[in-house]
Amino acid sequence: MKKLLTKIISVCFAVAILMSITVTAFAADELTINGEAKVKVGDKVKFSLYLDECTEEIIGYEMRILFDHEYLELDTDSITYDKFNGVMQNLEVEDCLPFCWTNISQPADFSKKALFISLEFDVLKAGETEISQFVTDMYGDDMTYLKSYKWTYDVSVNDETILTDKVPLVSQDEEILSEKQGSFVNYVDGMGEENTPNKDDHQAVTGVVKRTQSVTEIVDVTQYQNVSGSSSGSGSTILIIAIAVIIVVLAAVAIIIVKKRDDSAQAESSETVNMLNNDENTD
Repeated sequence: MKKLLTKIISVCFAVAILMSITVTAFAADELTINGEAKVKVGDKVKFSLYLDECTEEIIGYEMRILFDHEYLELDTDSITYDKFNGVMQNLEVEDCLPFCWTNISQPADFSKKALFISLEFDVLKAGETEISQFVTDMYGDDMTYLKSYKWTYDVSVNDETILTDKVPLVSQDEEILSEKQGSFVNYVDGMGEENTPNKDDHQAVTGVVKRTQSVTEIVDVTQYQNVSGSSSGSGSTILIIAIAVIIVVLAAVAIIIVKKRDDSAQAESSETVNMLNNDENTD
């Protein structure tokens, strides 16, 4: 009886040790992203960011996707912008993908949920890490920041979706908050001030607004690389791009002003004609 009991105890100890080794080995190979997504070293992770509930079309933006290169290596060939042509992006910044876009003649409609950007990473290291974002500027026809929007994201691993419709994390990095804050307001719930259901507890993540520096940052982003792969770093190129950005902004403002004046003139002309017709009828 003693021998049997000893054998049983020995087997239990052996199983416990084996399970402990297995769990430890698994944990040493696992990476947790944003506190939820469980992946393994060597996996291919796809992060897909969506935008929804915009009440006006987008004609320009500047923003960043942030990550830790010790855990996640960005596959630069995987970056996709479904609704935007000519996006300017900087692939030389460590732990960050800055990108910007503007097109006043072909605005982007996000009144319904649509893919904003997707990018893939190779998992390098086990542990815990985050993929977050920070929007510096995003504006529509009136050239002010968007006040109605809804951000969500999905995560897939090796083409299998493991997270869907999650609220993206807003970067809490002090340098980002102090240097990259523009007119756009980032909120913890991923929604704008006009369409959020959390009116009484709508927490904003903001730094000091620096409008002049925000324009400079757009120039810095555009000097490196666009989606077609062209790049430049010379002082003359930066100056040309800076002038081009200013011209585009001034042209957009001029177009809006002229359009409003034309609409007003047409309305006044129509009213005058009607008044003349009424006067003739009266005579």
